[in-house]
Amino acid sequence: MGKFKIAAAQVGSVRGDITRNLRTHAEAIEVAAEQGVAVLIFPELSLTGYEPDLAAELAFEDSDRRMEALGESAKHHQMTVVIGAPLITAGSKPAIGAIVFAPDGSSSTYAKMHLGSSESAYFKPGCEPKIIESHGQSVGLSICADSSATSHPQAYAARGATVYAAGMFLNAEWYETDAPRLAAYAPAYRMLVVMANHAASVGTYRSVGRSAIWAPDGTLLVQAAGTENALVIATCELASWSGVVIPL
Repeated sequence: MGKFKIAAAQVGSVRGDITRNLRTHAEAIEVAAEQGVAVLIFPELSLTGYEPDLAAELAFEDSDRRMEALGESAKHHQMTVVIGAPLITAGSKPAIGAIVFAPDGSSSTYAKMHLGSSESAYFKPGCEPKIIESHGQSVGLSICADSSATSHPQAYAARGATVYAAGMFLNAEWYETDAPRLAAYAPAYRMLVVMANHAASVGTYRSVGRSAIWAPDGTLLVQAAGTENALVIATCELASWSGVVIPL
């Protein structure tokens, strides 16, 4: 197993402003490439902001032409990039999704399986987990309330995942419950746990940032100080993990 870097992209989103948010994502990918990141995890609904009332009209397909540049950047830098966006489904409601751009130029999606209590009015749940393979690591994808169900990380651990990577939107109240739960999953399932929260987003809700990564023994490896735009990076080399925060 060689050297591996995974990062939480703590970026701020502007409510419904996809053009501006795409630019923010592109800038984060470039900085991640400079740092040698292999897998980059963006927050929940990072392309639109966490705005359930806008999701249906702003929903994406993974082949949406507006994201071509991000897919090309992922291929150019040989990076796997996981972007948060509402996804078009066969039903009347979109899914809370992750669009995954792979180093080979392909794209795929993951749909949030466990919705928050108020989200079912706007979204349809997904039903299939997704694992990304990169540099000898198996990364199980999660989106926010997925982690409220213990069965979610447990299923990934049973399938051999070494990393549990969650795109989140957490305000102060939600952070107090979700962050400790994610931290506990690390030693419980011997996985690195990555939490990518929004930076200071402009919209309906107020994020607290503080994206974090926990080592498989439960140690807090690295954490953003607040709501600054930053990459929170974990590096595995010779089976040992280290962490650093890089400003954006």
